[in-house]
Amino acid sequence: MQIPTLLSLAKASSLAYLSIDKIPASPYYESSQLQPLFQVVDPASQSGATVFLPDDDSSIVVACRGSANIKNFATNLRFNLEALVHQGFQDASLGLWSELEQKLFGVLVERDMKMRSVVFTGHSLGGATALLSSVHYIASSKNNANWPKPSIVSFGGPKLCNSPLARHIRNTALQNCNILHLVHDKDPILANNQQLWDALGFENVGLEIECDPNNPLVYDEKPDNPSFAWNILDHCYYLGVFVGPRLTI
Repeated sequence: MQIPTLLSLAKASSLAYLSIDKIPASPYYESSQLQPLFQVVDPASQSGATVFLPDDDSSIVVACRGSANIKNFATNLRFNLEALVHQGFQDASLGLWSELEQKLFGVLVERDMKMRSVVFTGHSLGGATALLSSVHYIASSKNNANWPKPSIVSFGGPKLCNSPLARHIRNTALQNCNILHLVHDKDPILANNQQLWDALGFENVGLEIECDPNNPLVYDEKPDNPSFAWNILDHCYYLGVFVGPRLTI
């Protein structure tokens, strides 16, 4: 994906933290070139998603919200393996998909399936639910070859499953889908969880790409001298976009 597309998806992930009535007041609204269509929230997990339509009508963007309340943060801590996947993320994605499925497919039908792509994106917890929601999307649409295959882009998203399941999702469930995980070495959430993920045998499902937290830049390789990750706010900056909860949402 090109930098302008990644930047627009980072802004979508940021806007997903806002209630839909507050999105037009965001400084990212006009520059994102995205129009919010609808927003859903799973009552049980409080995981949310906002569905956007780009101004060029080229795709549908499903932006899953990251942690914005106590229930969301509790979801992150539910590390019990359920079918080899992080239980909290699995439960959140199932609840979110039950709220999202009918409305999302309704948009595809309404627009006569002319969208060239469906993109699932999100920051942090939202990156995990975006990935798992795309799996539910594939499963729900497998009998209709006309539905577009999804792409997945996460920003600071966690590793959520062990190696065998990651390979299954990558090579079978999401076969031929683009899956990108944008990370940076200043993100303390990623740095502090790496040891735990290694102990659990978790790995990324897709391609990990190093990016700049403060500028719209991506790198071919990780920096030779990585930064010391300590500032929690650095978890909320990707490509120069603030991607995180606001005091008022």
